Amino acid sequence: MNSPEDTIAAIATPLGEGGLGVIRISGPKAIPVAQSLFHSLKHQDLSNATSHTCLVGTIGVGAAVDQVVLTIFRAPNSYTGEDVMEISAHGSPFLLQKILNLCTSHGARLAGPGEFTARAFLNGKMDLTQAEAVAELIRAKTDKSQAAALAQLRGSLANKIRDLRGQLLPLLAQIEVGLDHSDEDHNFLLRDELIRTCTKVDAGMNELLASASSGKVLREGYRVALLGRPNVGKSSLLNALLKEERAIVTPIAGTTRDTLEETLTLHGIPVILTDTAGLRVSTEDPVEKIGMDRTRQSLAQADLVIGLFDGSEAFTPEDAQVIEAASSRPHLWVINKMDLPAQISANELHARNGNAEAISLSAKTGMGLESLLAAIERNALQEKAGASEAQWLLNVRHAAALEHARTALAQAVQSARDKMPEECIALDLKTALDALGEIIGETTTEDLLGEIFSRFCVGK
Repeated sequence: MNSPEDTIAAIATPLGEGGLGVIRISGPKAIPVAQSLFHSLKHQDLSNATSHTCLVGTIGVGAAVDQVVLTIFRAPNSYTGEDVMEISAHGSPFLLQKILNLCTSHGARLAGPGEFTARAFLNGKMDLTQAEAVAELIRAKTDKSQAAALAQLRGSLANKIRDLRGQLLPLLAQIEVGLDHSDEDHNFLLRDELIRTCTKVDAGMNELLASASSGKVLREGYRVALLGRPNVGKSSLLNALLKEERAIVTPIAGTTRDTLEETLTLHGIPVILTDTAGLRVSTEDPVEKIGMDRTRQSLAQADLVIGLFDGSEAFTPEDAQVIEAASSRPHLWVINKMDLPAQISANELHARNGNAEAISLSAKTGMGLESLLAAIERNALQEKAGASEAQWLLNVRHAAALEHARTALAQAVQSARDKMPEECIALDLKTALDALGEIIGETTTEDLLGEIFSRFCVGK
């Protein structure tokens, strides 16, 4: 992390031409830097300007570079908790870079990725989960991911973590009082009470962990691979689900030689559909071999595999290969071309592979597509507590910390049951509290902060 005594500047709007572009300056010299460059049309002095006001003027040294609006946010009532100046200029990349160069030549330095939000965290304007929610909100692609990120920015996850820590802190305090007064004949720690409280807190952490997969789905999308032998209608089904002609469809088997990815939004869930090359029992075609290798890679990454079969033709050895390949992942079967006389039934597929859900449809006419979309949604939300409400947007870091806390808490409970010394219980409780504190930034390291904020865009 760079010195908080530095004044930092960056372009806060995306690259490319636009109606407006914003340069953000933050730090102890933000006002002097802006003062040296900004010339108010009404000759107002920035050093006396009140917070949360906008001034119109020109920017430049000597010759004006642009006419701009300068917005002033005085510490501590700003995003970072420091003095912040935001220059709204015309959205020319050339102009914005020229203004940024003027800022860095007059006392500011270029901000690193996420450095404005890092300063907001370090200055107590937000906790670590809220800081992470800023990045999630910027990357949100659906209504659900946006709602979950906004809820986390407002403190939904932090409040839950603080509630869990608040239940454990009195237990640790009781033990520490007992250790300080060990010469007195008084039982400061009621072990049954400790076990009950720890069990309750563990249930709360388990509830959070159950929603971790929901966070992954909302953040990264639910990956669905379309698998089948050549010419069963995978590309036709992709086009039908997307409601556009995205994949090339011909009567010639093997038209799709590579994987093709497209995303649709299903009730707020980003679903990434992958059209794969058709599986063959064997092939000598080097291009088809590469396509099938990529098909297998798509299978390994898929959250759900849709095994597709041509319902108008009898079952083939290649269909059997599809069943074998799909069975290693969560899967469902789709019998396509049901607008033609049926040659394959759901019962036949069940006989070959248990009770996986089987849906009959026609990609050509659209019959049965709603049933398939409903099945994909059910699988995406299966066993994901609170996904439909998008309560929490847990990431890998949160989940790892919760697992660590649960392990420590389980050890504390076992120590209490085994009548172990109170020092051992206290150590386990402190480990659990530290792990929970790491989620919201109560206990953290500079390396962790650097890792988190390095994933942010510059200017945020």
